[in-house]
Amino acid sequence: MAPVVASAVALLAIAGAVDAKPLLKPGRHANPHVASVLSASKRSLHSLMARYYGTKHGLSKPPPLPEKRDTTLPAGWSYFGCVSESWEERLLQGFAFSSSSLTPLLCVTQCTKLGYTFAATEFGDECYCGNEFVGTGGGRADDTTCNVPCEGDTSEGCGAAWYLSLYQYNSSELASCSGVVTTASVTATLPTATEVTTTVVENGTTSVGIVTATANSTDAVPTASVTANATDAVATTPSATTTASYPVYTDASDASEWYSLGCAVDSDDRLLTGSSKVGFTGMTIDSCLSYCEDAGFKYAGAEYGDECYCANTLPENVQYHEDYACNVVCDGNATEACGGGYALELFELVSAAGNSTDCTTSSSVPSGVLIATGTKTGTTTTAATATAVTTTAANTTAATATAVTTTTANTTAATTKAATTVASGTTQTAATTVSTTTQTAAASSESHYVWAHHMVGNTYPYTQSNWASDISQAQAAGIDGFALNMGSDSWQVDRISDAYSAAGSSGFKLFLSLDMTVLSCSSSSDASNLVNLVKKFSGLSAQAKHDGKVLVSTFAGSDCGISWQNDFVGALENAGVSIFFVPSIFSDPSTFSSNSWMDGELNWNSGWPMGSDDLDTSSDKKYISALGDKEYWAAVSPFFFTHFSPATWNKNWLYKSDEWLYATRWEDLIAMRDQVKSVEILTWNDYGESSYIGPIEGALPSGSEVWTNGFTHTALNSLTTYYATAFKTGSYPSITEDEIVMWARPHPHDATASSDSTGKPTGWNYTEDYLWAVVLATADSTVTLTSGSNTQTFQVSAGLNKLKLAMSAGSISGSISRSGSTVASYNAGSAFTYTTTPQTYNYNYFVGSSSS
Repeated sequence: MAPVVASAVALLAIAGAVDAKPLLKPGRHANPHVASVLSASKRSLHSLMARYYGTKHGLSKPPPLPEKRDTTLPAGWSYFGCVSESWEERLLQGFAFSSSSLTPLLCVTQCTKLGYTFAATEFGDECYCGNEFVGTGGGRADDTTCNVPCEGDTSEGCGAAWYLSLYQYNSSELASCSGVVTTASVTATLPTATEVTTTVVENGTTSVGIVTATANSTDAVPTASVTANATDAVATTPSATTTASYPVYTDASDASEWYSLGCAVDSDDRLLTGSSKVGFTGMTIDSCLSYCEDAGFKYAGAEYGDECYCANTLPENVQYHEDYACNVVCDGNATEACGGGYALELFELVSAAGNSTDCTTSSSVPSGVLIATGTKTGTTTTAATATAVTTTAANTTAATATAVTTTTANTTAATTKAATTVASGTTQTAATTVSTTTQTAAASSESHYVWAHHMVGNTYPYTQSNWASDISQAQAAGIDGFALNMGSDSWQVDRISDAYSAAGSSGFKLFLSLDMTVLSCSSSSDASNLVNLVKKFSGLSAQAKHDGKVLVSTFAGSDCGISWQNDFVGALENAGVSIFFVPSIFSDPSTFSSNSWMDGELNWNSGWPMGSDDLDTSSDKKYISALGDKEYWAAVSPFFFTHFSPATWNKNWLYKSDEWLYATRWEDLIAMRDQVKSVEILTWNDYGESSYIGPIEGALPSGSEVWTNGFTHTALNSLTTYYATAFKTGSYPSITEDEIVMWARPHPHDATASSDSTGKPTGWNYTEDYLWAVVLATADSTVTLTSGSNTQTFQVSAGLNKLKLAMSAGSISGSISRSGSTVASYNAGSAFTYTTTPQTYNYNYFVGSSSS
């Protein structure tokens, strides 16, 4: 356990009771999911202590899941018992949420829909899903230990602090379903031999099973088998089947049965195009399903509360939201949800009234659906699975060997594909080539701006010269100005004054982003302080203005006790300062239109995926719709990883930053620039959260040097220039110089660090082990990428090309050649090494470029 004194100091630092030195502050002080909650706690130590129940071991509550309709408990699930939580990492790490309506039914249903085989409730309002136990937990406890009442049903128990009420999926219980594997071994076509080690923990006893797939030739049908070292061990891993299992929803009106496929992404072109009923008064899930079934359709979907869509076919490529995007209540039943904005609660008919149901999916599963992770538009995924089942004295143990071949294609015919062979012999998609002619920039007559979020808290030793250097580099990258994240330290006022002086009349603009996780805002004197800060800089030449008004933003602030309208905006007006106020307040978007004091909203969380899926524009569309005539600001960010221990800032998580996040996010925003006037890059210099694109200088948060030293990101700024130009002008620039930009993490996502007491960050399993590269080619070229012993050559077209290569131990390099000559190259040499045996966890990226 962490020392009591260290924990107390950390709590007091968060609460403002300890005046931490500038060098100890880790940039932003909270996960955006809970920023407002923590800012309220800072102003009330009692509230923080009341909710504290275990973060000293690196655990924090997951983000909330909006209330969803109850469905029948999926067949095959049973209560396993009360088990202990792991220390410093979660026992179940597949998916998690918290809900004020949590019941075992809600938790199990959600885990089933995502394809997991374990579901567990904890501390009354938390749900966790997974397929295996991770860490030190899993030991059985007496069932009476899990005695905290469920938030959604106080008659049921939902775990306790450090204990989970665990539910287990066992396919052998599906007696009424066909297709269940019951034999000791099965066969399936796999492209490669695979060996997987699975560990089973029961009451401190560990047994290990090895799954071995052996292929005699390329087209051979391998046999999967499972052996256990301890045959009398009680297995806690549930059995599995050869196909994905979906929950079955029964239409109460006629007893027909439907697979619940999940929350699918819809668009103006509509995913289901056979028939529709919009403005469906009194619509429920049942009435929508009956409408489609009666009309003779196989697929049905409910959307936005009162819209029902039907079809007999699905597109080959279906993209899925996180399930909680389908959170709009049904017009006819406020206790269930009927989709959301461009979010379709999707169903497939599997049996009409009176027919039997096969509870597994095979040929009926639409191509492109990958339940556990979702798929990205333009991606087709096919999987062959070998499954073996062995029986122990107490339970059934199953292990699965799976090979997945993914082919990625752009939406236009101009896309080319290339494959690479990974060291193990598995063939995976390794490259996607996207020509600039396939990139689209929406037409708009409005002025567009690119800002970068600058953490003033990291500038304690800055002089005016340091600011001038940052401004010069940002301008060269096409950035129009800095949003200055201002905290409560008195010295920050002087640093901001230096910044305004350095910008002078250069044309580079600055504005305040008031960090409300640390600035007080509960009294009239607090409001006066905020007003005076804005007034101090409002008349300077470098002050950014919008529509002739002084531009002002925030980070958080939804929980402030002051009236933003009267005490801030109105007070500034009375002082002769008109502001254009674009905060990032993390409140329910449905409140935006009624907030007269805000002129727009920065959607901070739009910069990264908030789960395992790739980022899409659904969050942008939701905010744009909610804002109405108010201005929408979007975020773009290259990476996110923070790793502060429980004894310091207790921040240990990452957001998925793969699939060329920085490039693809820019492209999405450029394609919708008719709806987005400003983009804010997150960030210029937040070293504590690995999201920086500027140079590493100033006062790094204490401890962050472990994952930032040597991991420069400035090589990304040729891409910043390229995309900022397209966003602001509406036209992608011509490529006049060949360049290769590449980035990689220093160890495998599932590696175990030998001396890291903080533990793996939450979200580690969202990542992939690839060298990511973007090639800017002036003409058709040959590109070679190398990671350790892995080397692959690609043929690319003139324009921007995205490539990836599986990582291997060693350094990284790449080159562009044409007509037998190398025209651009980069070699990291000793500056970067990919190792399979790290000492500490580091999910930050090393970035290099042939032009840097």
